[in-house]
Amino acid sequence: MDRLRRAAAALAALALLAMAGCASAPQPTMQLTPHEVQTDRADAEEAAKPAASPTATPGATASPTAKPTARPTAKPTAKPTPKPTLKPAVLTEEKKEEIEKIPVRQEDAQEDETIQQSRPTAPPVQDTVPKPTKPATPKPTPVITPAPSPTPQGSGNPSATPTAKPTPTAKPTPSPTEAPFPNQTGWYTKQGNQYYLVEGTPITGWQIIEGRRYCFNENGIRTSRTGIDVSSYQKSIDWKKAAADDVSFAFIRIGGQYYRQEGGFYLDTYFEQNYSGAASNGIDTGVYFFSQAITPEEAQQEALWVINQLDGRHLDLPIVYDLEDPASDSRFHLANLNRQEVTDLCRTFCETIEANGYQAAVYTNPSWINSMLYLDQLSDFPLWLAHYTSDLLPSGSDRWTWWQYTSTGTVDGISGNVDVNVLR
Repeated sequence: MDRLRRAAAALAALALLAMAGCASAPQPTMQLTPHEVQTDRADAEEAAKPAASPTATPGATASPTAKPTARPTAKPTAKPTPKPTLKPAVLTEEKKEEIEKIPVRQEDAQEDETIQQSRPTAPPVQDTVPKPTKPATPKPTPVITPAPSPTPQGSGNPSATPTAKPTPTAKPTPSPTEAPFPNQTGWYTKQGNQYYLVEGTPITGWQIIEGRRYCFNENGIRTSRTGIDVSSYQKSIDWKKAAADDVSFAFIRIGGQYYRQEGGFYLDTYFEQNYSGAASNGIDTGVYFFSQAITPEEAQQEALWVINQLDGRHLDLPIVYDLEDPASDSRFHLANLNRQEVTDLCRTFCETIEANGYQAAVYTNPSWINSMLYLDQLSDFPLWLAHYTSDLLPSGSDRWTWWQYTSTGTVDGISGNVDVNVLR
């Protein structure tokens, strides 16, 4: 029995060695005291805890892990509150003496050419309606000669009177309902209103007809007017022919300031001729001044200079402030004014014009509206917008009164290109 017990114990020991995967001799087993077991458990629990944040020790620099810094969200820049402009000046006798001491130079054709070249080229546009068709010449209605009635032959009795047969009463032919417009394509005037018909139907909305812009209301009545703006660049104009070519208003350059650094005023040599020619042919007239002011004081001086040159003459349209940046060496360009400063120039000029009894307006373009002017500060003055586009309407602002849509227009009575505008 003892031998069997010893053999069973040996087999059990071999089985334990096989399960442990030990190929070598058995290792001595470590016996732990109860205190050591308790200590090992405490160490294991401490190791399982998350690492505590380092406590700053005086004199020691903590180096925590840097967190990524979020970029601040850019806030839109608030529009500045406009500062009060110069008090609008009135052309008193004293001011008049000051203005008349300013030397007026001869205008420079080369500068005029540079200004013209600085403007964008107008893109080609497509007409939105068919071209007018010539109305068919009505053929003359043939005249039908009635055949003579046969003479009744005598019955031998001269006193016998032939009995007349009763003439049947003709039934009235109902008159066809008159069409409101003739079946034609082209311009048509009815009761003093202008329409453009396409196969007898009036068009509506904004349209391009033979390169010019027009607006028609929901009934097809034309509501817009065609105009031009001119200077000595166009030289002599036959205003009678221009009026016959649908020109009903014009802005005429009265003068300007030289764009080069030295500045200086000039009077447009064709102003008097253009003013009288337009007015005598029933064309509504306004004027514009080409500015190169770089301070509010200069803008006010320019406005007073214009008032003095007009000398009380009547205008149907406003005096327009035309501030442009025509060249890299211009006074305005080199001054490098900010948006508020440019806006202040416009306000000063316009407020001075209106303080002297005339209406003022601002001439600008979409680019300047977006980057050079605060248009909301100029809401008291009508807007003359220059935008050469193939679209039906301009961009930049929808509150324009006049739209200069091309610099390469053609008008009877004017040699060469001319700026063409529409008044809505």
